[in-house]
Amino acid sequence: MHNMKKIFITICFIAVAVILTAQQWNLTIEHLNDEFHICEGCCTANNETIFVGYWNSDAYIVKIDEYGNYIDNRLSVESRTLKLLTIISLENGCYFVTGVSKSNDDDYLWVLVIDDDLNIVSEHFYEKEEEYADSEFYLYGGKTAVDDDGTIIACVNVYMPFYIPETYRIRAVYMRFNADGERLNSVFISPGEYGSSLFYSTNFEMTSIMIAPNNDDLLVIGRGEGNCYSFLRFDYDFNMIQHNVIYEPTITWSTNDTDSDHWIDDNSILLVTYQHDPDIHNKAMLVYGKASLDDGIIYDDIWINKKDTLNYTIGSHSMCTANDTTIYLVSLARLGNWTAPANMEIYLTNKNLEILGTKYFYDEMYYCPFTAITTKDYGLVTVSRNNDKRTHIKKFLREDFNPIPCSVSETLKEKITAAAYPNPTNGTLNIDISGISTNDNDVRFKIFNADGRICLDRIVNGTGNLLTVDVSGLQNGAYAFQIVKGNKTIISDKFIKE
Repeated sequence: MHNMKKIFITICFIAVAVILTAQQWNLTIEHLNDEFHICEGCCTANNETIFVGYWNSDAYIVKIDEYGNYIDNRLSVESRTLKLLTIISLENGCYFVTGVSKSNDDDYLWVLVIDDDLNIVSEHFYEKEEEYADSEFYLYGGKTAVDDDGTIIACVNVYMPFYIPETYRIRAVYMRFNADGERLNSVFISPGEYGSSLFYSTNFEMTSIMIAPNNDDLLVIGRGEGNCYSFLRFDYDFNMIQHNVIYEPTITWSTNDTDSDHWIDDNSILLVTYQHDPDIHNKAMLVYGKASLDDGIIYDDIWINKKDTLNYTIGSHSMCTANDTTIYLVSLARLGNWTAPANMEIYLTNKNLEILGTKYFYDEMYYCPFTAITTKDYGLVTVSRNNDKRTHIKKFLREDFNPIPCSVSETLKEKITAAAYPNPTNGTLNIDISGISTNDNDVRFKIFNADGRICLDRIVNGTGNLLTVDVSGLQNGAYAFQIVKGNKTIISDKFIKE
């Protein structure tokens, strides 16, 4: 009896521990108003999240534990503007941070190493180099990554005069640092250095950087030639070895606001971008696809949009990868033109370009996303602001997106009682797919809610005549579904979830 009691207590302790290590929370930092901005964040080894940015003229750091409790630190220097731009975790438990220290007379690149209590361990101030001495460090850009040898790569934007009077262009400086914040080398790519068409007459604003999986190459994605988004690939010493503009071959417009956080292999990546619908004026759509670095072509993709809705605009989106089956796409969306209120859409996806679940924030709060990161328990933390001018930091769990499982099986024909049954349903929906071949990965099953927003887009795999879908995680209401083979809709119907 005593042993049984010990076992029961142990089981309860384990159950409580599991619950506590995977929690959803919603943090509103009351004192962070419209003079505050978070630029970037990372997840710590202890599954905490830490974000950096600026608050008025001060630098700001906030760390949140896995239960939604936080500590913060505001760094200020009289007569100087301090802004933090990027942060990454180091193996020693500290964090490498880049920022800008600026006054009326000068500005410096500010590089810090901070400990887990948000105290400064070391800091360095780097002056502008001769190649861009007339510029200023851009206060809204930059990315960092850790290389295989433990050094840190920082891509820093500078804001420099252009040949047209009173105009400026954003350029990139590539730097390598050790874990103490000491700069090892620095390369500035001047306008026209790799051909005037690269980014001579326009800005180059990076959206993501990644280290190649099998070598020390650096991949940079950003807006460059003709305001198109491009891949730039560099070797260890920042010599550019590859450059291609990103194209979706079935659409005449170029890609916009492209971001990536997932390598497929050494020569291709997953990305999220957006396009204008080629058939409908003033309607936009997310494009989630696979792109080749050899030619910049998006060779496989799905288009995510709100059905039957004009004036649907999007932007400010990002991709966050936890693993191959847990990839989040976070996007701003407006049901109207660019003056309409901003809202946040989140899609749970995988590397096979499937939408496993979704969350939409279309209410009076109008969440506008700033940034997002994944956590060690495969969750997602988003930073957004709404119309009350306060900053909201939300932690979601993977199961909060109600991933919908699908399976194909063979059943007796007389047991199939309808094209879709039971209808209404409170759990399982069965769909007759007799006569549809599902062995070539070209059949997809899609669910839309009553507003036309997509809830699911799965590849139908397996051999059989019955598709079974668990819709118990959906909210009660009316839904439409489609079965699409190639570009042709084979089945279209509705069901009620109750």
